[in-house]
Amino acid sequence: VGDALIRRGHEMPNGFDIRTDVLVIGSGSGGGVAAAVLSEGGREVVVLEEGPWVKASEMTQREDAMYPLLYRDGGNQNTDDGGISVLQGRVLGGSTVVNAADVVEVPDGVVAHWRQRFGVDRYGLARIREADAVCLDVLSANRIARASINRNNALLLKGGESLGMTGGTFVHNRVGCVESGFCLVGCAYDAKQSVAITWVPRAIATKRALFQTDARVERLEVRGDRVVAVHGHLIRQKDESRRVPFRVVADEVVLCAGTIHSPLLLQEAGIGGTQVGKNLSLQPQCPVAALFNEDVIPFRGIPQSAFLDGGERSTPEEGLAGFRVEGVSATPAMSALSTALDTDAVHAFMSRYRQSAACLCLVPDRPTGSVTPAKNGRPRIQYSMTNRVKNTMREAVSAAARAYLAAGAEQVVLPFV
Repeated sequence: VGDALIRRGHEMPNGFDIRTDVLVIGSGSGGGVAAAVLSEGGREVVVLEEGPWVKASEMTQREDAMYPLLYRDGGNQNTDDGGISVLQGRVLGGSTVVNAADVVEVPDGVVAHWRQRFGVDRYGLARIREADAVCLDVLSANRIARASINRNNALLLKGGESLGMTGGTFVHNRVGCVESGFCLVGCAYDAKQSVAITWVPRAIATKRALFQTDARVERLEVRGDRVVAVHGHLIRQKDESRRVPFRVVADEVVLCAGTIHSPLLLQEAGIGGTQVGKNLSLQPQCPVAALFNEDVIPFRGIPQSAFLDGGERSTPEEGLAGFRVEGVSATPAMSALSTALDTDAVHAFMSRYRQSAACLCLVPDRPTGSVTPAKNGRPRIQYSMTNRVKNTMREAVSAAARAYLAAGAEQVVLPFV
């Protein structure tokens, strides 16, 4: 590889054909971490990222610029029936650049469920907790102080706790947060400890890692029972058109292109058998909003800092169950799109945006979906909730609505008509 660096697509006008020990596809919470661990272990690593490299100074906090730049399909990747928006980062650092920075460890009961139900026993609980400790340290994970809860999250806690629901604050991976509220369109202050500013620099410091952005992997080259190379094109981000081809030969390939796009590459290569792309889980999140007769200013402060516990539990038999209601705030356009109101009602609601509060109802789903390539090569995401998940979601939405009314809301906006 030579000197370790991050390389943008336009810096390679003729494409490239290189060889490495390990090729990693994707630079998010899977690929970025793998690149750091492998390069620190002495391996030469090349990471291919389809999205751009966006520095904090380039994060303008403008919706019209940031969603197309940082998100897959500009934030408009949906299931085939349009019922669920599947938000996914497409940038160096992946979805960790645009998430709400909550850090939640996998519960013991879920690990036991994986072992009991699916036979996932390569790593025991002790090894998983060792890895957790390393990640928590790298991410500088810390508990959000009650004093940092904004009015939006405080109203949710106030209402829920008055109804007897327990609540709390999240552990998050922010350091030096200025509470601007723009988390979902990238942190312009480098306070969010995303993969791009934690694991990627660790990999670069080894001088054995190369990160190539603007690189769309299109085909896995298979010889016998192993992948020996990948092929693709460097792209222009403004229209995602192809520029020049590339090829990377590797002793080993680590596929970290996410739940939606990893199956497409495997299916195209005929790898993995008949179950590839099946058993998709999405954990649907229903938004509930409310209007108060006072300023809430939900777009300032930490967007997602507090939650209400709806009987969450984890057991070896059922995995994760119950529900959680989390305070949340989005930028104006996403907030408007998340309502189920008609045009006039949306206008009226957004005219009082400063007086609005919002939360997300999270219900653990079951693997009922699938991902297959559409005729144009893009993913076709099919998904439907089980009746059990639907019923739990109704409980969660009802709890959120009652919490807001108990906190003094004059109107609650539900996610369906």
